[in-house]
Amino acid sequence: MDFLVFPDHPVTDQLAACLPRTRATRTVAHLSGRPWIVGHWRREELVTARVGPRCAVLLGTTSATTDALTRLLRRLRDVDALDALVGLRHELPGSYFLLAAMGAEVRARGSLSAVRRLHRTDLGGRTVLGNRPQDLAALARAAAGAGLPGAPRTGTLDEEALATRLLAPGAPLPLALRTPWHAVHAVPPGHCAAHDPAGQYREVRWWHPPQPDVPLPDAAEAVREALGAAVHARTRRATLSADLSGGLDSTSVCFLAARDTTELITTGWEGRDPADDDPLWSAHSAYRLSRVRHGGRHLALPYTDAPTWYTPPAEPDHIDPAGPLVAVREAARLIHQARLVATFGSRMHLAGVGGDELFALRPMALNSLARGDLRTAARLARRARRLAPWTLPATLRTLLGGRSYPRWLAAGADRIVPGARRRPGRADWEELPAMPPWAHPDALATVRRLLREAAAAAPEPVDPLRAQHELAAAAVRAGERVRGIDALTSAHGVAYEAPFLDDAVIEAALAVRLADRVPGGGGKPVLVAAMRGTVPGPVLSRGGRRAHSAELHAGLRRNRRALAALCEDSRLAELGLIRPDVLRPVLTSLQPDTGALRPLDPTLAAEFWLRALPAPAAYDAVPAPAARTSAPAGEGD
Repeated sequence: MDFLVFPDHPVTDQLAACLPRTRATRTVAHLSGRPWIVGHWRREELVTARVGPRCAVLLGTTSATTDALTRLLRRLRDVDALDALVGLRHELPGSYFLLAAMGAEVRARGSLSAVRRLHRTDLGGRTVLGNRPQDLAALARAAAGAGLPGAPRTGTLDEEALATRLLAPGAPLPLALRTPWHAVHAVPPGHCAAHDPAGQYREVRWWHPPQPDVPLPDAAEAVREALGAAVHARTRRATLSADLSGGLDSTSVCFLAARDTTELITTGWEGRDPADDDPLWSAHSAYRLSRVRHGGRHLALPYTDAPTWYTPPAEPDHIDPAGPLVAVREAARLIHQARLVATFGSRMHLAGVGGDELFALRPMALNSLARGDLRTAARLARRARRLAPWTLPATLRTLLGGRSYPRWLAAGADRIVPGARRRPGRADWEELPAMPPWAHPDALATVRRLLREAAAAAPEPVDPLRAQHELAAAAVRAGERVRGIDALTSAHGVAYEAPFLDDAVIEAALAVRLADRVPGGGGKPVLVAAMRGTVPGPVLSRGGRRAHSAELHAGLRRNRRALAALCEDSRLAELGLIRPDVLRPVLTSLQPDTGALRPLDPTLAAEFWLRALPAPAAYDAVPAPAARTSAPAGEGD
């Protein structure tokens, strides 16, 4: 699915004329007849409703109907009232973009995570929106060729933004909203894009995290309902596939999907480490699932039959055109999995991504709890120290530490140094990233300057409570991972979706009382309570899982020569972002400490992405439009 959103303004006709058109191109028009939404989507991805001069559009995955959307429209006094509809996510479950128009006034918003993210750029004196930044960049080149005004270098490669993509595990939210294209920016999470009747653009915050005051029994019920509705929104298909790793997250999704009539194909990877018990739990869950639903199929995926981790991309569609791929190490395996389930009829694959981010132990809950109930926070911290190797000073910093969000960003600029092996600060707003040891000093200076500039703008956190901000930011990072994987698998006919990252599930997780987020015996107490009676008891009580270090080392050994060859003509080095002489030994030598490999993924992702650009040497040129996803011919309603 790809689309662009235009204001109801005369310049729209000129901009729309710059777009390449095929029989698969679809258009939803303004009342004036000018193009409003132009793009490519499958018929089942579009739900529309009209009531007089009002129009609403859902683009994505939802179980909502036109009747439900029509009822929503009838309740709206004006387009601003759309932002105040608290029950919207429960009435219209799923993951989608919501676009609404009342006359010439327009609202557009994506999801709270980055799975459905809007981007914007200014062309011809007006702001154009799109779900894919590369399409906005391509339109900018075409508009410049047609003589339409725009900011200098709009849509060309942004080397400074690319420097922030070297940060591991990722840039803080203010920098993460910057795409690799000049003057193409992401709309912040929880904000909607608005055009007034004159076509002027602004961003309006429509969402704030709920108060974390729902006790465990009620919270578990809310999570169960929200996650169940999220899975149900995806089970309208005749055949569906899903991960069944043996962990609680993917198992919950599978057992919820089994309640519907869709044919369910589950997949589980076999590991290289003999001590890895994931395959045993996966097989056990598959057996229990077969007792619930007859006719399902479980595919055990042998490690030897699939590409290893870190397999370089073989084709252009093995890269996310929007930017460096977060899941770069697993890309080839994910494509292999998508091709396999497609042969069994699946056109959508479900994953448990987001379960860890929403329900695993997050020490920041103790920091926020201490602000109102220090005694309870201290008691829970003592219990948490038995689950994790926390020192007493670290525990005290968790309870009492912290500074304002802008001050934390500014201080982070000084703490980011190449090869830093600092432990994450448990009173930080987000996990403080590190630059890789092979980062060029100029790239490091750029990132530190951008952090200071972001701090000087005094950005507001997602929520004043660190626990709420940190959980919401973690959901955004997980959403970016899912969005990138979907770009890979959709090219092979299989959408990749994560029900945990639907808005209603994120809200339910954020509403959990802070004291109930700290497990007494490990695991995920809220999710366990929510899934009791749905997921088999042994899975609910399963302990921690092993890290996949065997897969990591095997992948590096298998692909060492190909990865080291990147240093010979590195595109990142040509841009002055890395030092290949420092990177090469990491790729060619044994690294017993997997932590030393943590910064490798963002670097490889950026390198592979640069090499996939249509004209790698012309870094100031806007890339050609990405290949369009095919869709049935004809115009949308």
